[in-house]
This record gives sequence, structure tokens and C-alpha cells, in this order.
Amino acid sequence: MAITLHNNFNKWKRSSFQKWLEILSFNMQSLFNEVRSEIFKFTDIPISLILTDRKWYSISQDPHVRARWLIYKYGRSHALFQAVRLGNDFLTVDVVQALLARNALISRYFVQRLLMHFGSYDEKLIELKIQHNVNHIDYERIRAFQTKLCCPWASKLHLPIFTKLITEGYNILNDQNLVIKENNMELFQILSASPLVINDAYPKY
Repeated sequence: MAITLHNNFNKWKRSSFQKWLEILSFNMQSLFNEVRSEIFKFTDIPISLILTDRKWYSISQDPHVRARWLIYKYGRSHALFQAVRLGNDFLTVDVVQALLARNALISRYFVQRLLMHFGSYDEKLIELKIQHNVNHIDYERIRAFQTKLCCPWASKLHLPIFTKLITEGYNILNDQNLVIKENNMELFQILSASPLVINDAYPKY
């Protein structure tokens, strides 16, 4: 009887110790990942870390880690602009959600730019315009424009990401008079500096 109790006690100790080791290992791994996430946030160009090993690559896939890096590097005002610039390999719907959860700013100007730049131009139509246009000035202007079409900001966003950004923009701004076809930056220039040359501008009272 005593031997049986002793054996059972030893089994219980081994089992408890094994569970304790598993919990400790899990906690250490969580702490290790948290430290890596913090290091990632301060990295200027994360690709140098991502290419070192799989653990860094795994950390880089976390949308919350990406959101923290964007906000730390660019600030809340510019985080979404830069996220869109980095493209579909970086920006996902989950990253958008993580950015908004960390109070990244989504402005009217951002929504206006997004709607203006989303989608690609019909390069075949541009070629036809060039071929049939006899005006040399227009020819040069269209050709110069065509050379800039390689990958404009937001033009190649995946549709779910674009839809998420536009929907969140409308929900957050909550503005029935949201003028999406205008340019807030141009409006700011007119209101603050006037569209005229300074010598021709007149004071507003």
C-alpha cells in the first residue's frame, strides 16, 4: 500500500513538473515574441530582420506588429497613407483594422485620394489617343503621362482592402456632406494662401 502511494506520488510530481515546464516554456516564448515585436517596431527597414530567420518572418506577419511599426515610424496622421504605399504585400484588411484600433487617423483627404487613385488606367486607350492625335504638344504630354503610370499610389490595392478603407472612412467621418470628389489640400491652399501670386493677392477681411 505504502509503495503504491509512493509511486503515485512520484507520478503526480513528474506530471506536475512537466506541466509546470510546459507553462514556463509557453510564457517564455510569449515573452520572447513580445521582445521581438518591440525590436521590430524600432527597425527602420524591417526586411533586414525578416530575411534572417523564420521567427522574424513570423513576427512580421502579425497585423498588430505591422500596425505598431507604421504608427511608430510615420505617426498616426500618416500611417494609413504609408500603409497603402507599401502595397498588398504589406497591407491587409487585418492590418487596416489594427491601425484603426490604435487610432490611426483617416481623413477626408485620405478618402479623396483613395477614390481618385484606385484602379488602373486603360493603357490601350492612351496608346490610341497618342496614335490619332496630330497635336505634337498633346502627344508629348500624353507620353509623359503614360510613363508615370507604372504603379500610382493605391492603384493596385486589392478590392477588399479598398472597400474596408472607404467603408471605415465613411463610418468614422460620419459626414453626410463628405465631398469625395474635391481636394482638401487644394482647398487649404486657397483658403490660407490664395490661388494668386502673392503680389496680386488681396487681403480678406
